[in-house]
Amino acid sequence: MSMPEQTRKFLKDVSEFPPLHLMSPEEIRKAVVANAITESHDLAGTEDVLLNGPHGELVIRIYRPTREASLPVIVFFHGGGFVFNRMEHYDPMCGKLALATGHAVVSVDYRLAPEHKFPVPADEAFYATQWVYDRAVSLGLDPKRIAVAGESAGANLAAGVAQQARKLGSLPIYFQILICPLTDWSREYESKRQYGEGYFLTMALLDYCAGHYFRNEADKADPLASPLLGDTNGLPPALVVTAEYDPLRDEGESYARKLADSGVRTVLKRYDGMIHLFYAMTDVFEDGHDVYDLIKRNLQSLN
Repeated sequence: MSMPEQTRKFLKDVSEFPPLHLMSPEEIRKAVVANAITESHDLAGTEDVLLNGPHGELVIRIYRPTREASLPVIVFFHGGGFVFNRMEHYDPMCGKLALATGHAVVSVDYRLAPEHKFPVPADEAFYATQWVYDRAVSLGLDPKRIAVAGESAGANLAAGVAQQARKLGSLPIYFQILICPLTDWSREYESKRQYGEGYFLTMALLDYCAGHYFRNEADKADPLASPLLGDTNGLPPALVVTAEYDPLRDEGESYARKLADSGVRTVLKRYDGMIHLFYAMTDVFEDGHDVYDLIKRNLQSLN
């Protein structure tokens, strides 16, 4: 299909900004705005909780759509290539997700590279999810209905948590929501070649993030870093969202196919005409709103 006007205009506008991969991590963190969602979200409450994590203090933020007891919960991991963005940048997206789904959302403020390289974010992601499960009842959450979710690098963490949880048997994950997931650092894909320059997320930025995140080349082949290389047997049902003009499209869709081939109930939805992060820019991309409806419908189908 031809490129929608909203996508064409956005790409033209952002082409005037300096390339992120030429900035330092500190400069990127100051320059990047993770969301373009300005609609108001009338939540019942938001609270921060300080955990004693595996690498020191770790903050999570709990968004409650209602004050009902035993709320189902989505543990959410933000994107940013493991180098930039923080929990607070995703307040609009997490609020929208909580209201759309009726789930509490727990956002995890994991540490960033290059100060904290692989596997620190993966360690913290799993720790936070296990912590939520262990204390779910006291938090007013339902330990039998814990989903993991993330976008981009955050979806990488969510997929890794689902694999670890199944391997260790320490907590039940009932659903995984993987939005434009980064699933394989170790191989090249056609979508990276085709859309790796001029479509917002660039290969130059992905390479930049990899250079800061990994300790060595061998890390890229670790299933904690590249879930596509991991064991997908026995994993919980999954929703995988991809975008037509996203360099990560092919590896996301490859992961969805691997899940399905392993007998995992999997829904794959590609949004034609969209770019990476469109779901976090609903002020710009009307299709972004549909992602939250899609998540809601898939969660409802589990009941």
